[in-house]
Amino acid sequence: MEALVLEKKDVLNLRDIALDETLGPHDVRIALRTVGICGSDVHYYTHGAIGQFVVREPMVLGHEASGVVVEVGAEVKHLKVGDRVCMEPGIPDPNSKATLLGMYNLDPAVRFWATPPVHGVLRPTVVHPAAFTFKLPDNVSFAEGAMVEPVAVGMHAATKAKIKPGDLAVVMGAGPIGMVTALAALAGGCSQVIMTDVQQPKLDLAATLGPITPVNVAQQNLKEVVDEMTDGWGANLVFECSGNEKAAASVFAPLCPGGAVVYVGIPLQPIAYDVAAAMVKEARVEHVFRYAHVYPRAIALMASGKLNVKPLITDTFRFEESVEAFNFAVHMPPSSVKAQIIVSE
Repeated sequence: MEALVLEKKDVLNLRDIALDETLGPHDVRIALRTVGICGSDVHYYTHGAIGQFVVREPMVLGHEASGVVVEVGAEVKHLKVGDRVCMEPGIPDPNSKATLLGMYNLDPAVRFWATPPVHGVLRPTVVHPAAFTFKLPDNVSFAEGAMVEPVAVGMHAATKAKIKPGDLAVVMGAGPIGMVTALAALAGGCSQVIMTDVQQPKLDLAATLGPITPVNVAQQNLKEVVDEMTDGWGANLVFECSGNEKAAASVFAPLCPGGAVVYVGIPLQPIAYDVAAAMVKEARVEHVFRYAHVYPRAIALMASGKLNVKPLITDTFRFEESVEAFNFAVHMPPSSVKAQIIVSE
């Protein structure tokens, strides 16, 4: 089948590749409709690796996806041919200790689309476990369905934060993950979000999404803004979504006593961690790795209108433009947030 294949670092081709996938009794076959371009896809393209995951042979990219069920396994009861769906891309070992403890995202054996050596889904069809395939409500489009995967990261972060109604949160980084984390924080009960970045167009967009106060940290002092909004008390929550080493090292400054920090972005280098600053505030610190148990909640919030991702989908490409789409994503302009590829109509 024709697919977008990462041959090696810096080399992408839209070409035929042999992918023979047998439908098991608990699987569904899905015709892909929309696939989002994630920063990890781009990083594999430009660097050939992310940490221990190294592209050693050709690999199909793409893991943020929606589609239509075209075939169901004999034991599948909750899905049928014609259902519009989105798919959770990580498949754990059902018998692993992490999975049995409910932390299936931390299973070392998890097979995740477009993570070497597992092929992704920028191709016509894929076979996937029905248990990790979720029906989309009629009022959620394929484009929105492909956004459930990044939204799940924000939802997982909001869940780990243990938001209390009325909390004020800081979200560092106005990229796709920062944006969906802000939306998840508001949907989870935060009264306000302060969002930081250095790209003003992204901050301008964030300000249209709800009670979000944009702070351009190249021009403004974050702690001063937070102190003014909280009478000097500080933010209840800080979500670090940028992966920027300087930002990640500064998370305790705007935090209130007893507040919580959630690390979401992944710095490329170890960061300075101010233990004393965390101790004097008795800060609670959490980390997230992907997500678990949040897809149904994310879909429900999107269907209800309480979490609107439509403004974040800024750029759309056809399947035959896939290489062009990735080259665009490598040098994405400040006004862009999420690029998607329409695999089929």
